[in-house]
Amino acid sequence: MAINMSEALRLVRSGRLHEATEVIQKGMLGAVADTAAPGQPPMKDVTPRARALPSSAKAGPEAKPLAQTRDKPQTKAHPATGRLHRKSGLVPYRLYVPANPDPTAPLIVMLHGCTQSPEDFAAGTRMNEAAERIGAHVIWPEQQRSANPNGCWNWFEPGHQGRGGEAAAISAIAAEVARIHTPDAAGIHVAGLSAGGAMAAILGTHYPEVFASVAVHSGLPVGSASDMPSAFAAMRAGGVATTALPLPVIVFHGSADRTVAPANANAIAKAGPGTGTKPRRRVAEAGGRRVTVTRAATEAGKPLTELWEINGLGHAWSGGHASGSYADPLGPDATAEMLRFFQEVGRG
Repeated sequence: MAINMSEALRLVRSGRLHEATEVIQKGMLGAVADTAAPGQPPMKDVTPRARALPSSAKAGPEAKPLAQTRDKPQTKAHPATGRLHRKSGLVPYRLYVPANPDPTAPLIVMLHGCTQSPEDFAAGTRMNEAAERIGAHVIWPEQQRSANPNGCWNWFEPGHQGRGGEAAAISAIAAEVARIHTPDAAGIHVAGLSAGGAMAAILGTHYPEVFASVAVHSGLPVGSASDMPSAFAAMRAGGVATTALPLPVIVFHGSADRTVAPANANAIAKAGPGTGTKPRRRVAEAGGRRVTVTRAATEAGKPLTELWEINGLGHAWSGGHASGSYADPLGPDATAEMLRFFQEVGRG
């Protein structure tokens, strides 16, 4: 769904900020029902654990050969065999527990986009299935409609852009799960799509003591917006990062994205720790698409920054499954490449 920029700006100028918020957020990822997608693991309720946002919270709107990625569209869903638990609180989340956990596997946090639910996002990305194969746990935080009418993470609000608000709450969830379930994990790694990608970049920037690496798909750089009008501007023309991202980061973006400008991907990559190194650039084909991968790494070969520019991809998860929203079945397989990146970063 395209953003009606003229209508949104008209509402902003007339002081109708709530209505302007709805216009931009509906345009960011369309309208998706908050229901479990077919083929997903069954939900299991557990004893709720109350969780409060910090007081500062405000409620408001080369790489490995591409031959290893998916070359054909995925046509059938293969449910994971682990368990998906529901945890409640002001920032609820689902915790995917693999059937055969590997205590040293990376712990993964997945942040959905606007209008999506954890179940919908899980269906489109198939991250639970990928994590199952290596015995990894996956955390799926859920934005509340009381905090944002369309379920967007409030990445454009100053109160959520640093060590407070939603960023602090998600960071606390990740640290708690790691302490209880995966104390020996090969790091905590956070990934997100669109608004979730923007929030993932915030977490990697301001919580390097918690997270080990970041994956941003179709997102925006930290500090590229401070309110709704500047969010429109960054989404439309590209934003500039106001601070460095100190953690290894892998970035995916489609050249045909009409919701979040592809220029944002370059801004995120430039803010990453690969600055000052000599990156390697390669062009290949995956899933019928031309892909340009720019990778910067340490002298020992550990990844610092990877930028995946995907020709013809719109505002959707690359290599995703059709059972979820905003998921494109053509390659490259973003889920597989992110998991590979997390494992490389977490390797001692």
